[in-house]
Amino acid sequence: MCGLAGILSQCPGIETASSLKTIAHSMANALTHRGPDDGGVWVSESGLALAHRRLSIQDLSACGHQPMHSPCDRYVVAFNGEIYNFSDLRLQLEGLGTTFSGHSDTEVLLAAISFWGIEESLQRFNGMFAFALWDKKKQILTLVRDRIGKKPLYYGWAGRQFVFASELKALTRHPSFDNSINPDALSLYLQYNYVPAPYSIYKNIYKLPQGCMVSVTHNDLVENPTLHQKIVEYWSPYTTAKSCMANPFLGTEHDAIQMLDRLLCDSVRMRMISDVPVGVLLSGGIDSSTVTAIAQTQSKDPVKSFSIGFSGCNKSETAAAKKIAKHLGTDHTELHVCGIDALNTLPKIPHIFDEPFGDSSQIPTYIVSKLAKTKVTVALTGDGGDELFYGYKRYLSNRKLWGINRSLPSFIRTPLADFMATAGNLTQCEDKLLKHITTMRANHILDLYQSRICKFINPDSLVKNSHNPIFENISRIKSLGLPYPEAEMMLLDFTSFLTDDVLVKVDRASMAVSLEVRNPLLDYRIVEFAWSLPVELRLKNNKGKHVLRKVLGKYVPTTLTDRPKQGFGSPVRSWINGPLKDWAEDLLSEERLNRDGVFNTKPVRQLWLDCQQNNNKSYSKLWTILMFQAWYQHINSPASD
Repeated sequence: MCGLAGILSQCPGIETASSLKTIAHSMANALTHRGPDDGGVWVSESGLALAHRRLSIQDLSACGHQPMHSPCDRYVVAFNGEIYNFSDLRLQLEGLGTTFSGHSDTEVLLAAISFWGIEESLQRFNGMFAFALWDKKKQILTLVRDRIGKKPLYYGWAGRQFVFASELKALTRHPSFDNSINPDALSLYLQYNYVPAPYSIYKNIYKLPQGCMVSVTHNDLVENPTLHQKIVEYWSPYTTAKSCMANPFLGTEHDAIQMLDRLLCDSVRMRMISDVPVGVLLSGGIDSSTVTAIAQTQSKDPVKSFSIGFSGCNKSETAAAKKIAKHLGTDHTELHVCGIDALNTLPKIPHIFDEPFGDSSQIPTYIVSKLAKTKVTVALTGDGGDELFYGYKRYLSNRKLWGINRSLPSFIRTPLADFMATAGNLTQCEDKLLKHITTMRANHILDLYQSRICKFINPDSLVKNSHNPIFENISRIKSLGLPYPEAEMMLLDFTSFLTDDVLVKVDRASMAVSLEVRNPLLDYRIVEFAWSLPVELRLKNNKGKHVLRKVLGKYVPTTLTDRPKQGFGSPVRSWINGPLKDWAEDLLSEERLNRDGVFNTKPVRQLWLDCQQNNNKSYSKLWTILMFQAWYQHINSPASD
C-alpha cells in the first residue's frame, strides 16, 4: 500500500516547477506512514507535480519505484493499492507484444492503459486502488478510485492550484491550504457519525466517490472550479444493484453456496499473493471466520491470525475467535484492551483520521492493526459481509417498523406527527421524539431508515449557523425502484456507511502503522453475485447471512459460530465514566465550547450531564461530539501537522 499526492498549477514554467517540487515533497512526507519504504517526486514544466510514498508489497526492487513512467513515455502514474489480477493481465499483454522490466502491478497498470486505454482497463482491473495518471501527450490529469472505494482520494483547491492526495494531512501541507470548515459536512457528520462523500470537512476539498474518475486540464483550473460535473462513474453501485436484482440468481440454495464458495476461494487466493507476510484479522464473527478458514486451506503453513477484546467487557469475541483459530490451526495472537489503552491511543486519533470520525471502533481497529504489524505486512479482513448479505439486525427491525407504518392510513399518521411536533419547540425537543415524528411522516422506507440510523436527526439544535444539506445517495436509491425495502437499506449502507465509515476506519487505522489490509468479501464479483441473490438466500428464519453461514459451515462447525452478532464497538460508557472522564470534561467544558464557537453550549453540556447520570442512549451521541472536539483541538493546535 502507498500514498500519493500532487499539484496541478495554472502557471507552468521552470520557476513554478521548482516551487511545486518543494511543496510536493512536503505533501509526500506527510504520508510516510502509508509508504515508509521509498518515495519519489516527479515534476513537469507544464505545471504538474506527482508525489508518491511506497510500502513495498509486490516487486520489492527498485523496478517498483514511483512515480512510474510508461515504456512509451506518454504516461506517468502515482498509484496506491493493488491490482489482484495483474498476473493474468500481464500474460495477456505479453501475448500482445508488451515487455516488462519488473513484476509490479503498477507496471502492468501502465501497460494496460497504454494498450487498451483507461476506461477499458478499469473494467479489466480487479483490485483496490486510487491513482493519478498524467497524459503527457494530451496534457490531461486523471484521478481514479476503485469500484468499492477501498482506497481514499481527496481533491480540491489550495489557492489557485488544484491539489489531490490520499489523505487530508498531505493537502494541509500546501502553503495556501484553507482549513475553513464546510458547514454542510459538519451537519452530515453529526447525523451519520462520519463525513460522507463527496464532502470533506473542509471547504473546497472533496472525496472522489467510489467507482469514479475525473479528468482535469489546465483550462479546467480557470473555467470549472468545482469539477463535479466532470466526474465519470465508470462503475455504479446503484445501476449494478438494480441490474443484478433484475436478473436474479436462479439456482438452488446448494448452487448458491457452491458459487459463493468458489468466488470466495478465488478472491482469497488473489489477496494472499504477496512478497511479504500475510495474516488475517479474526474477530470471531461469520465474515472474518469465513475468510480465515479459506485462507488457512490455501496456506501450507499456519496462517497468522489476530483478535482483540476488551478487558472486563462481555462484548468481547476473543473467546470465540480463539476457538475458531484452534479448530482451523492458525497461529493465533490475541490482545485485551483496557481503558488506559484507549486513553493512550486517543491523542493519535485526530491525526490518523484527519477529519472528525465518530465510530468508536476506530480505537480497537488501530490497536489490532498495530498488533498485526508486529508479525505481518498484509492482513485480510471480513469487511463487507453485513452490507451485502443482510448482516445487520436493523434491516429486519426497520422492515417490520415500515410495515407498521404502512398499516396506518396517512390521515392518521400525519395529524399525529403534526400534533407531536407542535407539542413543544422542536429545536429543543428530545431526539427520540423527532425520530418518532419522522417515522410517522415517512413516505419511503429510506426516510424511516435514515431517521433511525442518524445520531442527531436535527443538528440545528447543536450547531451554530447550521445547514441542512441534501444526502444525494438517498434520492438516487429511491429512483431505482428496487424490489424490496431491505435492498434499499443495504444499498444505502453500501454506498455510504461501508465506504465512508468502515473502509475509512480500516484504511486509516491500518495505514497509520504501515499495514496493508485487503477485503476478500468486497471483490466486485462477489458484490455483484450478492446483489443477484434473492432475499430468502440472505435471510432465513429471521437470521441474516444465510448463504454465507452455509459456506462457513463447510470449514467450521456451527457449534463454534452459531451465536448472536456482537459487533466490534468499544465500551464507550465505561471508558467515559472511567479513564476518559477528565479528557471528556476538558473537551466539553463550558469555557472551551464558548471559545470554539462551533456548538451551542447548552445542549452539549446537557448531553454531558445525561451521560454522567448514566443515560445509556446518550453515550454514542456524546462520542460523536467528543471526536469532533478532539479533531478541532488538533487542527487548531500550534503543533498540529
